[in-house]
Amino acid sequence: MRPSITLSADLARQHELIDAAIAVNEAPTLHEAFQVLAEAGIALLGAERLTVVVWSADLKSGVIRAAAGPAIGSIGIAVPADVHTIGALLTGEPYVGPPILEGLPPEVLEDADSIATVVRVPFVAESVRATFHASWHRVLDESESDEAAELLRTLTRLTTLAERSLREREQQDFGSVLDGVADGVVLSSPSGVVLNGAAQRILAISDPGTFNIADHNPRDLDGAPYEITPGIPGHEAIEKGGEGERFRIRAVSLEGRELVLDGTFSPVGGTGAAIVFRDVTDEHRENVLNRQTLEAVFDAMPTAISVADPATHRLVTVNPAFSELVGRPVDEILGLAPPFPWWEPGEDLASGFVVGSRLERVYRLPDGRPQPVQISVHAVPGEDGEPALLLALIEDTTEERRMQQQLVQSGKLAAIGELAAGVAHEINNPLFAILGLTEFLLKEAEPGSKALQRLELIQQTGLEIKEIVRALLDFARENAEDRHVVPLEEVVQATVDLVRRTNAHKGVELVDVYDASAAPVSASPNQLKQIFLNLIANARQAMPNGGTVKVDVRQDGNWVFASVTDDGPGIEPAILERIFEPFFTTKRLTGGTGLGLSVSLGIAEAHGGSLTAASEPGRGSTFTLRLPISAEEVAA
Repeated sequence: MRPSITLSADLARQHELIDAAIAVNEAPTLHEAFQVLAEAGIALLGAERLTVVVWSADLKSGVIRAAAGPAIGSIGIAVPADVHTIGALLTGEPYVGPPILEGLPPEVLEDADSIATVVRVPFVAESVRATFHASWHRVLDESESDEAAELLRTLTRLTTLAERSLREREQQDFGSVLDGVADGVVLSSPSGVVLNGAAQRILAISDPGTFNIADHNPRDLDGAPYEITPGIPGHEAIEKGGEGERFRIRAVSLEGRELVLDGTFSPVGGTGAAIVFRDVTDEHRENVLNRQTLEAVFDAMPTAISVADPATHRLVTVNPAFSELVGRPVDEILGLAPPFPWWEPGEDLASGFVVGSRLERVYRLPDGRPQPVQISVHAVPGEDGEPALLLALIEDTTEERRMQQQLVQSGKLAAIGELAAGVAHEINNPLFAILGLTEFLLKEAEPGSKALQRLELIQQTGLEIKEIVRALLDFARENAEDRHVVPLEEVVQATVDLVRRTNAHKGVELVDVYDASAAPVSASPNQLKQIFLNLIANARQAMPNGGTVKVDVRQDGNWVFASVTDDGPGIEPAILERIFEPFFTTKRLTGGTGLGLSVSLGIAEAHGGSLTAASEPGRGSTFTLRLPISAEEVAA
């Protein structure tokens, strides 16, 4: 005879329920708690079989997670839902009646055809929906069915206690894990917000229950308000598209400390969010200081620097020295890719970006003037060791070239000086004999005779030759590097006299004017003579059919000006712009080198002055040398 399933209040039944409650409470997982209840329930109910099915969110299918009796082999098998099951889950009311066998898998159908009564009781919790199924081979009367349903409800209540106990344990375990994380963690869900210990320390929060993100004034690094995530008190929901987001923001701790936080936001389940962050305030401050220092050094470097992308060679940044070197503002330079507008036509696009290379080039300024440079290319490696940026150091070699050209010219002048000295000595020997013999002949000639007149002419010519030789020797003996205080007027006058004596002014009228100031300059007289010889020679060559060359020296404040003016055909504007360029000449076919004016400009600038040109086509040209008055004279 089968045992009665009438629920009695006898002590044995109470002990079995207490034992089941204890076992459920100790179960490490909810599924294991289901199994404990299935085994306890089949004994308490006197049922043939008992299963616990956990259903999907859409209630279309379920999986047998626990079983007792002959059904124990069906654990893990998927089963379809029927209308009675769905009704029980939606209404919370149990189902009592015959089983519905349609759609059940073969493993579950074994001996199911002999089942007469099934009692189904729903269990609905926050994280799971399940049904308890108890079945008998016989038909239960109404009282038995009610007692069976009530006992199953008791089991589900034990399940609720187990689920709550497990959740509390999981939260405790999860909280321990979170508190072991060095980064701050904020978890939000409809049920509330959880902060780990690191988040509370960073934000100086003593009571996590009062957490409100607006209290921390989140802002981006530029100071604009920044919304991190929906679902956190103090923020309106913003659409995140279900994807994570990385951020670096400014915030304030509840103690008033300014923070920089670096972290990530990740939506959770569509209704919650997880934020993981760390305090990078000191790191950010150090990075900003380092960046500002590097930017200051970069901008202050006198050497021109450009930084380019290694793949596209597009310019990422340049310093002010580079902008000045190429004569273009920075905003017109950034983003440019080869060929650059300052390159000469036909430049090799890749040659200027070879790491470790060093090459000479000539840039072209916006006004067409050349700018000689030397370029050295270096790589800035990335994390993988491959070049992340290309760094080019560009040096202006104008002065170096000018000095080289001046050395060449000075060498030529030195050779000419030595040659002039040798020629002068060779001339002096026969000239001495000519003048000596002329002196004797003059004593013997009759006064007033034509012979006397001719001898006096010979003597006068010989003395002029002697003076020319003396001037050449003086010019050759002067040291080009020997600087001393000398009136500029004297230097100019000596140069003009030399030109006149050597007949270098043939065909032109040479006029020199002085303001009698005798303005002193600290200079190398020989180098200044070189300037005026070049200027007078150019003026004479500009007037092959004759004309006038005027040399004017005057003082104006702490400066002295010496100008050389001709009344020749003048200079075209396009030529005037390039007239001081090294090796630029319009007289290539007649032996011009294009170094005279370039060297003269270098001498003027080396003396702290300047050399400028002014001209109008058809109205002559004027070259003006400006030099500072000697510091000794100014101090006096």
